Amino acid sequence: MIEATIAAVSTPLGEGGIGIVRLSGPDAIEIADRLFDPADRRPLRSAPSHTIHYGHVHAVGRRLDEVLVSILRAPRTYTREDVVEINCHGGIAAARAVLDAALAAGARLAERGEFTKRAFLNGRISLDQAKAVLDIVQAKSALGLEAAVDRLGGRFSDAIAGLRAAIAELLADLDVEIDFPDLDVDIDAVVPRIEALVGRTSELIERGEHGRVIREGLTVAIVGRPNVGKSTLLNALLAEERAIVTPIPGTTRDTIEEEAPLAGIPVRWIDTAGLRATDDPVEMEGVRRTEAAMARADLVLVLIDVGEPPTPEDREILARAWETPALLVENKSDLPRRFRPLPAGRWTAVVAVSAKTGDGIDRLRDAMIDRLTAGEVPTRNSVLLLDAWERDLLRRLRDALARAADAANQARSPDIVAEELRIAYAVAGELQGIDIAESILDAVFSRFCVGK
Repeated sequence: MIEATIAAVSTPLGEGGIGIVRLSGPDAIEIADRLFDPADRRPLRSAPSHTIHYGHVHAVGRRLDEVLVSILRAPRTYTREDVVEINCHGGIAAARAVLDAALAAGARLAERGEFTKRAFLNGRISLDQAKAVLDIVQAKSALGLEAAVDRLGGRFSDAIAGLRAAIAELLADLDVEIDFPDLDVDIDAVVPRIEALVGRTSELIERGEHGRVIREGLTVAIVGRPNVGKSTLLNALLAEERAIVTPIPGTTRDTIEEEAPLAGIPVRWIDTAGLRATDDPVEMEGVRRTEAAMARADLVLVLIDVGEPPTPEDREILARAWETPALLVENKSDLPRRFRPLPAGRWTAVVAVSAKTGDGIDRLRDAMIDRLTAGEVPTRNSVLLLDAWERDLLRRLRDALARAADAANQARSPDIVAEELRIAYAVAGELQGIDIAESILDAVFSRFCVGK
């Protein structure tokens, strides 16, 4: 049973218009009353729910800040407990002073994600929806935000609830066969029903894989010899002057990393130092970091300068056996070509661009999207934001259902089919957050910030 009243700063610490200190629990309003000096002299304990009150917060006989206090009474609150939100001025000092006053008045400092954990424990949201709250906060693209909002609306939890209900119906039918063997129950009739559930689960797994890309993002490394236009290409892809560009070879001697979405997918773009043999210790370190960037990339853009004849460095780079998927980018297409055309079929795609003028950049983006998504660009309806634990449970659910279908197809005992369905039913319950281990809950909510 939850008894303590918790408090935390729910806005980022730093300069800003407002800072919000949130309290939740049975004594939230009483604690706020001890701190608050209302302008209308009416105590907060008598205030109606969902009202805002102007006044000042004080502690130890001194005024701390001018504030607005929101009173939200259970159960119509985020946590289904009494909630008070003290809106003070932004900045580290003001919010911290108000929080310290609340703690001194009887509140306990909230743990990471404890407000959302209470919302889950009090039945306001499912575990799936609780995770969606974190997905919304951490969204890195418009598509990621849309998918998180859909999850908060219960799209995934509704799908799992439907699967679990269907499994329960199958178990009920099989129990009739098991308990009353004299009744003529056709076990073959359950096969298409189980196979349909396998298909529905497989579809969720596929959408979860699309969501993994949206959640975790991808990494693209731009490589090539010095002075082929890697930094200029990065700036063109980002549509901003992020990397320093000069005519001097070797300007970039370290990796430069930026994040920007591509077709709704969060992408970490890496501009690397030029690949070439060198005795300079600084350049050697730059080359080492380039190799490390290529090793962790999902896609490598191999850049050549077609306005110049190929150099030994070019030939060495083009002869590499690329373990990571690689696109060849022929830069400086606005200049007369002096680079011999490459044999067809050597690369997944060859795209001619002028990083300086922007010509061909859209074609390059299209080629990258096609390679990174295997031609299936994620959309709002094709994405589920699932973590590794949920994806693993979905695979276990599908496998249990598949075993049940196989057992039914082979006309094996109804007990065997029912046992596999019971496993599937239990796994679906885990996905719904039913009888879930406390350690898993702690792992989920520890990823939140303190004020959420």
